[in-house]
Amino acid sequence: MQFDFIQFLKQLPFSRLIFPLIAGILFALNFPVNIHLSGLFFIFFFILFLFGIKFIYKSKNFRHRWLPGLLINILLVFGGALLLKAHKPDKFQTYGTVVTGEAVISEPISKKENSYKSILQNISYKLNDTVISEHSRIIVYFSKDEAVKKLKYGDKIIFKSRINTITNPGNPHEFDYKNYLFRKGITGQVFLKNENWKIISHHNANPIFDFAYRIRNHLETVYEKYGITGNELSVLQALTLGDRSEIDDEIRQAYVASGAMHILAVSGLHVGIIFMLFNFLLKFLDKIKYKEKHIGTWLKAALLIIIIWSFAILSGLSPSIRRAAVMFTFVIIGKALNRHINIYNSISASAFILLIINPYQITEVGFQLSYAAVLGIIFFQPKIVALLKIKNRILYYLWSLTAVSIAAQITTFPITLYYFHIFPTFFFLSNIIVIPAATLIIIFSVFLLISSTLPIVPDVFAFLLKYILKGMNISVSFIEQLPYSTVKNISFHTEDLIIAFLILIFVSIFILLKKVKSLQISLILLIIWIGFGSFRKITNEKHPKIFIYNINKFSAVDIIAKQNYFISEKNIFNTKNITYGIHPNRQYLNTSDFQFIPIDTSEIKTDIIIKKGNFMIIGNKSFLIMNEKIKFFNTKTKLKVDYIILTGNTNLKIKKIIQYIDFKKIIIDSSNNFYQVKKRKEECEKLHIDYFSVKDKGVFSTEI
Repeated sequence: MQFDFIQFLKQLPFSRLIFPLIAGILFALNFPVNIHLSGLFFIFFFILFLFGIKFIYKSKNFRHRWLPGLLINILLVFGGALLLKAHKPDKFQTYGTVVTGEAVISEPISKKENSYKSILQNISYKLNDTVISEHSRIIVYFSKDEAVKKLKYGDKIIFKSRINTITNPGNPHEFDYKNYLFRKGITGQVFLKNENWKIISHHNANPIFDFAYRIRNHLETVYEKYGITGNELSVLQALTLGDRSEIDDEIRQAYVASGAMHILAVSGLHVGIIFMLFNFLLKFLDKIKYKEKHIGTWLKAALLIIIIWSFAILSGLSPSIRRAAVMFTFVIIGKALNRHINIYNSISASAFILLIINPYQITEVGFQLSYAAVLGIIFFQPKIVALLKIKNRILYYLWSLTAVSIAAQITTFPITLYYFHIFPTFFFLSNIIVIPAATLIIIFSVFLLISSTLPIVPDVFAFLLKYILKGMNISVSFIEQLPYSTVKNISFHTEDLIIAFLILIFVSIFILLKKVKSLQISLILLIIWIGFGSFRKITNEKHPKIFIYNINKFSAVDIIAKQNYFISEKNIFNTKNITYGIHPNRQYLNTSDFQFIPIDTSEIKTDIIIKKGNFMIIGNKSFLIMNEKIKFFNTKTKLKVDYIILTGNTNLKIKKIIQYIDFKKIIIDSSNNFYQVKKRKEECEKLHIDYFSVKDKGVFSTEI
C-alpha cells in the first residue's frame, strides 16, 4: 500500500503551524527586529486574513482556499518574532553601584566550592530617593557561612551590595554563559558577605514550587534514612529528583563517555517509564462504559495526567520535567479523544504551547534533544525493529531496547556533536543496561516512598535500589574503559548541523515515499558536507594564526599551522582552563596534536617559531614578552617588533619600553591582574599607544 503523504499532512495541523512559529523565533534571535514595525505587519496580515476568509466563504470561490493558510503562516512568523521580543529580559537600570534593596530567593540554595549560590527575583532598591523595581533576575553568591543554611526558597532578604554585569572571557567558540543566563531572564550577579544580608520574611514565592522543593527535600531524607549513600545516592537523586549537584566527576564522566548521561537528567524517558507503568496498571479502566460512552478511558486519562504531574512535582518541577509532562499530557489527551489520533500532532502541539509560553526554550539543548529523541524513536524505532525477525521474547526485548537507543541517536547525534563534540561509540551497549535499570530504579523508588512509613517493606526496596544502582554505576564505568569507547574533540559547525538534518529529512522521505530522488539529494548533500570539512582543513593550513586567550592568571598562546604549538606556564594543565577556554576553538578549527612550549623556554627553533629568551618570531610576526626577567641595554638603534606582550604583572613602565623598542601594538595578556590592566591601559591612552587588553576584549588573534 502506497503511503499517502498529503493525507498524512492533513492529520498534522500543529506540525504545520509550528514551523513558521519557530522560523519567526529564530529570525528574531539572530537578527535585529523592530517590534513596532513587526506589530504593524502582524495587524495588517491579520486583517488581510479576516477579509480573505470572508471573501472565500461569501463568494464560495474555493480555488483560493490556499490563501488563508499562507496568511496564517506569515502571521505565525511575525508572531514568533514578537513573542521573543516580548519575553526579552530587561537589563538592570544600575550596574556597579552599591545599593540597598529587597529580593526573594527563587531557587533552593546550592553548595559550590567556595560559596553558596541561588537566584534572586522581585528585586527592588532605593537609588537617589527613588524606589526602583527590577523585572529580571540575578545570580547571588553567598560567602560560606552557617547562616546561609537557614535560607529557603521563598525567603525575602534585605541586602546591601553592588550588582554587577555578567561577562564572558571572550575566547572564540567558548560557551556563551552570559547569553545562556540572559535567555533564562538572568541579567546580573551579586556577591553577599554574611554581614550584607538578613532574612526579613518567609514564603514569598510560588506555592506550587515551594511544595515541590519541600517534597524533594523530604525524599532526599527518606533515601538517606534507608542507607542509600555515596555514588548510589547521588545517581538516585539525579534519576528521581533531578538533582545532579552531588554527582562525583568520575561517575559523571563515565555516564557521558558511555552515552548514558541522558539517564541522569529527569526528562521524557523518566516520565515515559511512569506513564508506561501506570498505563499498564490502569488498563482495566478502558473497559468501563456508561451509555456507550468510554467513561473509563477519560477516567484513566485524568488519573495518568495527575500521576505524571505528581511525579513532576516530586522531581522538583525542573524545566526538562515540565516539558516532558506537558508532552505526555498532550499524548494522553489525544489518545482519550481519538484512539487513532496522530502522535506527531500531539508532540507538535506540546512544543507549540511551550514555545508560546516561553519562546526562549528553543535555545535550550534539553528542549532540542527531547523532541529530536522522541521524533526519532517514533519514526525510526519500528522500522529498525522490523529489520530482524526475532521470535525469542528475551532477544526480541533486547533488540527493541537497542532499536530505541539507535533511533534516538539517529536524530540527536547532530545536536550532540554540535554542542558537546563527543560521540559515544558503545551507546547501544550502555542503553541495553541503563534503560531497564533506570526503569526498575524509578519503580522501586516510587514503592519505597509509598511504603516509607511501613515496617520491613521499605527496607526491601532500599536494598534492591542500592544494588541496582551499584550495578549500573559499575557497568557504565566498565563501558567507559573499553578501547575507543568515545570519539572526542569532533569539529562540528552550524553548517554541519544544517546539512546533517537535511540528510536525515531526505532519507526519511525516501523511507516513506520510496522516491529515489530524495536519496540522490542525500548523497549530494553528503558530498557537499565532506567538501566543507576538507575546505576548512586546507584553509587553516594555508592561513596560520596565533591566538592569545583570556585565561585568568595565565599567559596562553595557540599557534595554529601545519604543526600546532601551545605556549603557556606548565601549571596551566592543573586547571580546567584548557577544557573550557581553549578546547572549543581547537575543536571548531579541527586541530589537535599540540606541541607544548613552556613560556620560560630560553631557546627553541621549529618550522614556524624562533624563540630566544623573551624574543619570538612566529611566522611573519615578531613578539617581545615583557616580564620581570627582561633587561634593557643601551643600543644605537631601537629593537623593532610587531607586538609587545605585557605579562605576569610586570612593573615595567611603558615610558621606558618606548625608549628602547619600536613596536606597533601592546598586548596586555590575562596573566595580569585587574589593577595592572587598568594601570597599563591608562598609560597607553596617555601616551597615545595602540593596545589590546585580553581581559577586557577577549582573545587576540592575527594571521602569521
